[in-house]
Amino acid sequence: MKLCRNELLLMGGMYQILAFIFALFNTELSAAMIGVLYVLFWAAVLTMSMALIPSWGFVHKMNDMFPKISVFLASIGWIPYFAVFYALLTYTVDFFVNGSDSVTAYLNNFMPVFDVYMAAIVLSLLYATYRVFKGENLEMSCWAPM
Repeated sequence: MKLCRNELLLMGGMYQILAFIFALFNTELSAAMIGVLYVLFWAAVLTMSMALIPSWGFVHKMNDMFPKISVFLASIGWIPYFAVFYALLTYTVDFFVNGSDSVTAYLNNFMPVFDVYMAAIVLSLLYATYRVFKGENLEMSCWAPM
């Protein structure tokens, strides 16, 4: 089975929506659920990347049952990957510039990056809307049945 980036983006979008729903509740239980969800998400990404999930996995079922929603989920699926990449990048830069393991570079650069981040989310959703209403091929998987 071949894995394409759209499957990983679709799973990232599903994680992002679930994490957003849990974040609406400001309790310790919801914070714990977000942590568990985060670990499960990265475990699923790892298993999908190593092709341990067969072709009938939940990502394929989600795409088959709801192709239009899958396009919107995949359009915001880059968010968790970007968040981890950005955190690691700023942590590394801060370590080499300041010689410490604090996250001051992340905190000092938060507002300008937040504006670009929000603009990228809006542009992603606009592109997904364009794809859905244009009627393009909405298949999110590279998997082809044998």
